[in-house]
Amino acid sequence: MKALRTYFKIRKSAVNLILEKSPKSFTPETFHTLRVEIKKMNALFDLLNYCSKKFKHKRIYRPFRLIFKQAGKIRELQIEEYLLAEQPNSHLLQAYRNRLQKLETKELLRFFSIVNKNFVRKLKKKYRKIIPMLAKTSKKKMNRYMDERRRAIKKLMCKTNFKKTQMHTFRKRLKTYQYNEKILNCASQNQSLPDKNILSDLLGKWHDYEVVINHLKKGINSNKTIPSETKQLQITKAILTSKRELLFNKINATLPYQTLL
Repeated sequence: MKALRTYFKIRKSAVNLILEKSPKSFTPETFHTLRVEIKKMNALFDLLNYCSKKFKHKRIYRPFRLIFKQAGKIRELQIEEYLLAEQPNSHLLQAYRNRLQKLETKELLRFFSIVNKNFVRKLKKKYRKIIPMLAKTSKKKMNRYMDERRRAIKKLMCKTNFKKTQMHTFRKRLKTYQYNEKILNCASQNQSLPDKNILSDLLGKWHDYEVVINHLKKGINSNKTIPSETKQLQITKAILTSKRELLFNKINATLPYQTLL
C-alpha cells in the first residue's frame, strides 16, 4: 500500500538522519525525537504483524529496541535534571545533580558505542526486509486492525478508574493507535477516539513524574547522600508525588467524559 511505503520511508529517513549525526550535535530534544520516531516505527510493525503471518515483529524490532532502551535511560536522566532544576531550593541538591550528570555521561558513552556505522548498516538490512511486506498489506486488514485496537482502548477507557499499574500500558496502546491512525488518515472519521491527544499528553506527563519519583527513592535509600541532601530529596519527592497525584486524578476524571462522546 502506497500510504504505508510513504510513511515508512519518512520514518526510516528520520531515524537514519539522527543516527548519522555527530555525537556533539545530540541534544535532549534529539534523544526525544529519536524515541518518538522508533515508537512510530514500532507501531507500524504492530500493524504489519497483525496483517501478515510472515512478519517477525520481535526479530525486526530487536535492533531498534536496543537503541530505544538506551536512549530512554539518557532521556529519563535528562527529564529528572530538568524537573529538579525547576524545584524550590534545587541548589541544595547540587551533589545529587552532579551524580546524575556523571551517570548521563556514562549512558551517553554506552549509546554511542552501540550506534556506529556497522549498526546503521544492520538497520538498513532490516529496512530491505520490511519494504516487500508494505506492498502486500491490504487496506481491509488494516481497517480491521484499527477497529479492533479502537474497541480495546475504548473498553479500557470505560473503566471507572485506572490503577497506577495500568497507566503506562494504556499509554503505549493509545500512542500506537494514534501513530497508525495518522498513516491511514482516520483522524476525521466519526469512530475516531475523542480527545485522545489531551489524554495522551496527560499520561506522558504522569509517566515523567513516575520515573523521576522512583529514581529519587533510590537516591534516598542509597549510601551516597549526606543527611541534609537526603532531607531535601525527600521534600522534592513529596512535591513531585503531589503533582503526580493531581495528574492521576485529572486523567481518571477525563475518562468518563471521553466515553460519552
